[in-house]
Amino acid sequence: SPFTNLRSDEYGGTPEKRTNILREIYNGIKDEVGKQFPVIIKFQSQDFIPNGITEDEGVEIAKNLSKIGFDAVEPSGGGAESILYAKRNITSKIVKKEEDENYFLPFAKKIKPLLKDCALILVGGIRNPVAANKILIDGDADFISLCRPLIYEPDLPNRWKSGDTTLPKCISCNSCFTMMEKGPVYCVTKKNLEKNS
Repeated sequence: SPFTNLRSDEYGGTPEKRTNILREIYNGIKDEVGKQFPVIIKFQSQDFIPNGITEDEGVEIAKNLSKIGFDAVEPSGGGAESILYAKRNITSKIVKKEEDENYFLPFAKKIKPLLKDCALILVGGIRNPVAANKILIDGDADFISLCRPLIYEPDLPNRWKSGDTTLPKCISCNSCFTMMEKGPVYCVTKKNLEKNS
């Protein structure tokens, strides 16, 4: 991110130069495990903070990662700095209603045609298994990834697979992210419910 990477050598300055370190890591992994071993990467599509990665830069990063040879990419966004901004009500990615779901889907649709021999993993506010399945059927992503719902309910994919397609118990409050500074991530809401039951 240009917000934190202030280098002016071959590892900083432009989106392409900032991915040089990722190229070296990718090549090092492939040298060790062989070309047939899949290597995937999660990357910032946007930082959601001033002087951070913009959506246009995120598109360039996605193209560069595909050119490098990554087998799959998972665009995400935000981070510790944007969480601080969210606390100040500057930006936030909290899922409160259906329209808030799948918030990286527009970005995914933008980069999907640009990825060559590279699968796309979609994460971000995915709460409805029917909608997730439609994303896959429509070809907007190759895989679905979950984060916050699995912090509350690690067995959620098995529940959905068994036919129980009720929404996750995660209320998308983002309190789990504030725990990262203090130690292992856990669901604050779940812990409070267990404490009070």
